[in-house]
Amino acid sequence: MNDNIQSSLIEAMKILVDNAINNTHFTTSQVGLVKQVSGFDCTVELLGSDTECKILEHLQTKIRQGDIVIVQDLYNDNTTKYVQSKIGEAIP
Repeated sequence: MNDNIQSSLIEAMKILVDNAINNTHFTTSQVGLVKQVSGFDCTVELLGSDTECKILEHLQTKIRQGDIVIVQDLYNDNTTKYVQSKIGEAIP
């Protein structure tokens, strides 16, 4: 097979795969430390930087500053993050 045709086919496959990956939505989860709580909003330190998150209604009275929580990014695009659960407290 001609090298140009092979290169074109490989490039076309890369484009299709990249397109499929960009259109696939999945969630990711990270562990973080609660820095501040204000109603259903909170600031959580994730990977060394502060991130604004929402607290699910059933957890609103249980989440406090200093808690270690699991934060879920619903669409893996840093736009919608929710505290999913509390897994502990930071040691003072």
